[in-house]
Amino acid sequence: MRVLITGANRGIGLGLVHQCLKRKDRVFASCRAPNRATELQTLCKDHPDLLSIHTLDVREAGQIEALHQDIGAQVDGLEVLINNAGVYYRGLSLGELTAERSLETMHVNAVAPIIIAQSFMDLLIASKSGKILNISTGMSSMTGSPSGAYDYRASKTALNMYTRVLAQDLRPFGVIAVVVNPGWVKTDMGGQGASISVEESARGIMKLADGLKLQDSGKFFQWDGTEHVW
Repeated sequence: MRVLITGANRGIGLGLVHQCLKRKDRVFASCRAPNRATELQTLCKDHPDLLSIHTLDVREAGQIEALHQDIGAQVDGLEVLINNAGVYYRGLSLGELTAERSLETMHVNAVAPIIIAQSFMDLLIASKSGKILNISTGMSSMTGSPSGAYDYRASKTALNMYTRVLAQDLRPFGVIAVVVNPGWVKTDMGGQGASISVEESARGIMKLADGLKLQDSGKFFQWDGTEHVW
């Protein structure tokens, strides 16, 4: 498979790169500062035929288009797009919120993934088996009584709705779009007290990607392939 992963320099994104390389997928890994992505650079040296690293700040429309042109010049289709890049500002409680920070979070976590999906739609359609996995969070669920993390929760909930609408528009072309909760993962964000490892989450997400059918499009999944409540 040919796979594009955003936010691939650390955490779940880097874990997904590792899993794809084990499977011998062709991986296009993007991040804001490739020159500082030391582990990703090492992987690229070890797998020069399978992995390439690309500069992408998901807020920059010009960089999204440049990446599309770069990948389109190398392959005639893309089987999987994983919108993993995201931002989470800690400690912003009621009384500390600002419009600037809230809008930045919404841009990175919700708007950018849809703009990227829109840009790569031609390559996803061309592959005849295109799949978009937008990495969300259980914190985006409207079920229960969420508290705190206003910006992060709201942005990911917006991503969920964007994806539901996207799924309907892409269905006639055979392209699948879903949102995925990666679980509580041992990353910088999740902390070492989290319940699953990066490898477990990434392995589950790729297994989910392999098994997605058109009737799954628009659904919210857990990393282990079970459905998540909205």
